[in-house]
Amino acid sequence: MTSLAAGEIGLTLSRVKRSAIFLSIIGIFGAIGAVFLLVAAYIALSDRFGELRAALYIGGGAIAVAIILYIVMKISDAIIRKRQRDRAKTDTTALLTVAAIAAAPMLLRSRGLLMLALPVLAFGGLSMLGKKPKTRQRRRSNVSEELRD
Repeated sequence: MTSLAAGEIGLTLSRVKRSAIFLSIIGIFGAIGAVFLLVAAYIALSDRFGELRAALYIGGGAIAVAIILYIVMKISDAIIRKRQRDRAKTDTTALLTVAAIAAAPMLLRSRGLLMLALPVLAFGGLSMLGKKPKTRQRRRSNVSEELRD
């Protein structure tokens, strides 16, 4: 349990660090964009020629980079959260398996509990064997069938 908690804390800290790096870069580009947009507004009011377009392009470009980095950060976080959910499922399964193995000697000593546990274990094993993993091809074929209808 301690290693499970330590792993979760480590993952959370790495996600926070990554988010801080992305947000600082977004902040820098956002600040650059705001400064150049202010410069562009000044130039538009004072001159209304060549420098204006350059300042608008630089300011708009910096804001566009900040938006792109924000989208990349959100996609990255979603992928990492999915991996964490999958890892948590695997850890839970491993923990339950260890608990079942630890309880097995007690069940084997008591004939009454053994008679009750065998059908439950058999049903559980058969239900796990009957489950088919979801594949991307199935989803794609379902979507293509829906589009045809």
